[in-house]
Amino acid sequence: MTSSYLQILKSGPRVDLSGFLRWWRDGLLAWLPKRIRGLLSHSERWLVFEICDGSIRLSRQQNGEIEALRDQPLADLDRETVSRLLRTEKPTELVLRLPAASALLRRVMLPLAAAANLRQVLAFEMDRLTPFDASKLYYDALVLERQPELRRMWVELTVLPRGEVNAALESLAAISIVPDRIDIQGSQKSINVLPPEKRPRRGVFSRRLLRVLIVIGLGMVVANALVPLWQQRSLAITLQQQVNALQRQSGEVLALRERMDKAVEISRFLLRKKQNNPPMINLLRELTIALPDSVWLERLQFKDNTVQLIGQAVSASILVGLIENTKLFENASFTSPVTNDRRTGKERFVLSANIVSES
Repeated sequence: MTSSYLQILKSGPRVDLSGFLRWWRDGLLAWLPKRIRGLLSHSERWLVFEICDGSIRLSRQQNGEIEALRDQPLADLDRETVSRLLRTEKPTELVLRLPAASALLRRVMLPLAAAANLRQVLAFEMDRLTPFDASKLYYDALVLERQPELRRMWVELTVLPRGEVNAALESLAAISIVPDRIDIQGSQKSINVLPPEKRPRRGVFSRRLLRVLIVIGLGMVVANALVPLWQQRSLAITLQQQVNALQRQSGEVLALRERMDKAVEISRFLLRKKQNNPPMINLLRELTIALPDSVWLERLQFKDNTVQLIGQAVSASILVGLIENTKLFENASFTSPVTNDRRTGKERFVLSANIVSES
């Protein structure tokens, strides 16, 4: 066992392409205001199943908030009811949540090298860390603290008895539910005692596609800002090269000089126009500060010197005043009547305003 344990510690970390893409996406999103980052980031929506003493509670967990949906005897919950709930909620993950009293939590110290193969290391050490063998448990661990100078780290180990978990899984299987995650009440969001090989791989393509689209969209924003300036610079360089080649032909030189001057003037005009309009990042920051946290935007469009906002708010009537009080927007007004959304209980609005040009 010792040689196998050392082999796990010495094995090099694997290349994580998805981790690199996630780092790249997060770096690009970090340049945007918090509210815009929230709109672009993928929002997790969990449907949580809690089984206790013959009863089952179904809850929605999103953005750290939990809302109870149903609470009834387990025997009364049929597949059709669950199927309708899945179609309505459209969860990104199905979660089996067990009582905290069923779990054993322990803070343990491990070598820092164990981080690359944490589950395998814990499996070898389980009979030392707990009264049970790893084959009789579902478990996961969360790194609490790394101490590089001491070459060690502290992790929180969470274990659940396999018999109790399997019984709950069988109850869910009876209503055609296979969870993506198993955790306990009050646990950290990243805890999942379900072994990786037993986790269903649903929605992987759509999540990856969303990440790729976000990166492409941000890349297009950057390109849209840089391409016009690059084109003007390239044109000026090309014209200058032609002028140098035709120095002895004064007539053609003058004509080319005139073309180059026009290109430079166009470049200056574009630069002045860009300087007269507030940068897009400033407009987004001004809207983020002005709008209350309760406002939910479905669409935000900038066109010429106007901005249009479509969304929902608890009280849409106050938005005109909030927009008018900003430094970068004026003449705010609703372009269509405000209506009530029965599903969310909020007021739906379509509002437009003019962008104030910088002097």
